[in-house]
Amino acid sequence: MSTSRANRRGMFALTGAMAAFAINDMVMKLSAQRYPLGEVITVRGAIATLLVGTVMLALGQISALRFIRPLVLARTMFDGLAMVLFTTALIHMPLAELSAINLVSPLLITAAAVIFFHEEVGWRRWTAIAIGFLGTLLIIKPTPGAFNAWALLGVATAFASVARDMITRLVDPRIPSIMVSFLAAFGSMMIGPVMGLSERWPPMAAADVAMLAISAVSIATGHMLVVTAFRGSADVAAIAPFRYTLLIFAGVCGYLGFGEVPDRFAIFGSVLIVGSGLYALHREVVRRRAVAGSVPPAEPGV
Repeated sequence: MSTSRANRRGMFALTGAMAAFAINDMVMKLSAQRYPLGEVITVRGAIATLLVGTVMLALGQISALRFIRPLVLARTMFDGLAMVLFTTALIHMPLAELSAINLVSPLLITAAAVIFFHEEVGWRRWTAIAIGFLGTLLIIKPTPGAFNAWALLGVATAFASVARDMITRLVDPRIPSIMVSFLAAFGSMMIGPVMGLSERWPPMAAADVAMLAISAVSIATGHMLVVTAFRGSADVAAIAPFRYTLLIFAGVCGYLGFGEVPDRFAIFGSVLIVGSGLYALHREVVRRRAVAGSVPPAEPGV
């Protein structure tokens, strides 16, 4: 597949993934307003586990479970933590604002790469990271009269997501992505009953189970589309900016589902997060091109 065709496929796939994630978040918020969070997470996790497990069987990759290692389990743990933190915050704050806070993760990954992988980050990208955090503060509104404490869970979600993604970089590339997705779904199914120890679970209506089935299909589809977006000869720099379409879909879902309209601080903060993220990505592309241009070509016959 040519790079241009792979890029087009990646752009559509990543945009579709963001739409799927926004639909999942909307359904989860609707469901968590009617039932205890642990029950909602358990039901969705069970459906997602069944769905992804069926796909694994169909692809003949069930044997991939033999690749389960402590590193994969650690990734599953942080993925589950990020899911619980995000869903808890989602109940108490607008969908678009929480999504914007979560989009600061790429900037945090850049900072974490310096600490854990000793990557070089110049002053321009550090400035972008600082501006991204400023945007996050505008959404949190750290003033006595407008402080949104639940937004701090959104920040914690971003850090948990960074830990998950940094561990993912260390996972053996031979491990199929479908197996990692299966463990993530199974892990969420196991977290719910633990939360249920302090909750009272009423019987769930069939219509609400169907809603959570939509959520499970949406999140599973989103993860598969993300994998599809970055496979093959696709140019990551061309595709990655489409991750920020999540804000558009989250805004639409938040408005249609709950009548949410972000205030001017949240809008300006979101603009700062998106702008700084795009600029940091641009600087990373410039850096890689400079490094590639400094490498002398191989001698003929070497």
